[in-house]
Amino acid sequence: MTIVKQYFRPLLVWFSAQVYAELIARATEHLLVKLHGKLDFAGLEQACAAYHHTTGPGTKPTHPVPRLVRALLVQYVCDWSLRQLEFQIRYNLVVKWFVGYNILDAGPDHSTLQRFEDWVCAQQQRVFFDQVLQQIDAEFPADRTQTQLGDTYALHAAAAKEALVRLLRHTCERVLRELAVIAPSAHQRVSAKLERSVLFGPTDERSYFRMSSPERAAQLQNTVVGALQLIQLVRAQLLAQTAHAAHEQYPLVNWLACLEKILGDEVAMQRDAAGRVVRVTRLPKEQRGSYRLGSATDPEATYRVHGADKVDFGYNVSVAATINFVREIQADTGAQPDAVALPDLLTAQIEYHDTVPTKFIYDAAAGNGKTHAAVERATTGRTQLVAPLIAHAKNAARFTPDDFTLSADGNTLTCPNAQTTTTA
Repeated sequence: MTIVKQYFRPLLVWFSAQVYAELIARATEHLLVKLHGKLDFAGLEQACAAYHHTTGPGTKPTHPVPRLVRALLVQYVCDWSLRQLEFQIRYNLVVKWFVGYNILDAGPDHSTLQRFEDWVCAQQQRVFFDQVLQQIDAEFPADRTQTQLGDTYALHAAAAKEALVRLLRHTCERVLRELAVIAPSAHQRVSAKLERSVLFGPTDERSYFRMSSPERAAQLQNTVVGALQLIQLVRAQLLAQTAHAAHEQYPLVNWLACLEKILGDEVAMQRDAAGRVVRVTRLPKEQRGSYRLGSATDPEATYRVHGADKVDFGYNVSVAATINFVREIQADTGAQPDAVALPDLLTAQIEYHDTVPTKFIYDAAAGNGKTHAAVERATTGRTQLVAPLIAHAKNAARFTPDDFTLSADGNTLTCPNAQTTTTA
């Protein structure tokens, strides 16, 4: 069979080339055909050359880096999932040709594609965007300095929002898991002292939806008391641990901080003279903390609120674009206000592409002096932020910025009562 395969392989390569030649000649308007003639993949291949998945020294990879690079680019251009990408490479001849496989080759499966994408995200997360944008700039140099527009959109987290008790318990589970990884003996000592039935509930605990209000209040109080006990026990063990470097303890310390933040953001605790928690209540909505966590599956995701009926759990994605091309993109936690990302969007363009626009247009979310000053600092005055001023008078009972007078030299501010200050 090996001899037969070796004999037919050159014939297959020749046959594949003939079919592709006929196909591509009839598909000159296809986007991938156009990109194939324009894009230079050398930079991408060089940046990803360190990736390998061979089974032993000297073994040739089944799917070499140049093909994986092209496959990932097709995914981004066509906005496909990895399973869709696998299907298209296998059955769509134009895609198969673009990626570099012969007609009868199966191509990589979605697991192989995911391993490569995970590596790229960890090792070369900007390489696809920057390499393609550099080639766009070479083809359309005027676009580099065109006026840019900015906006945001919600990216939903790949995690389900968790009710408070479930969120606390899940976060406690993550704390215990990290402790078991870095210090198994400390984990055993904590587990021996931890009242698990208080923290995680009895084995026959009723469903939350079947509980009465008093039962739900008792469940919340027990969970909070158990979480506080866990924090105390784990921190005591951390103080006793001297064998582990700070970077080894960081994930555990981070999960402890998440647990403490949830408690601080969500509940009020009453204590007796001895410091014991005697009553736990949920904070009113308006008193809960900012940047609230919603799931221990993804603790970086928070709630993005854009109106009473527009609350998304996940991330706030900021985009800077000209009329023709996206120039920069950045994802921040959902609760971050839109305009906060503007200096970073512009700084990244300076750092990676040595350019910034002369004008940047945004909505009223950036219409305040603080954001204007931040943009001016980030670009050393090269970018003018254009944004409608915030109508402060709608929410102010007394004075707004428009009621104060700035002197011509910018050094003195005068209030409506004719009092002046030079404090900046």
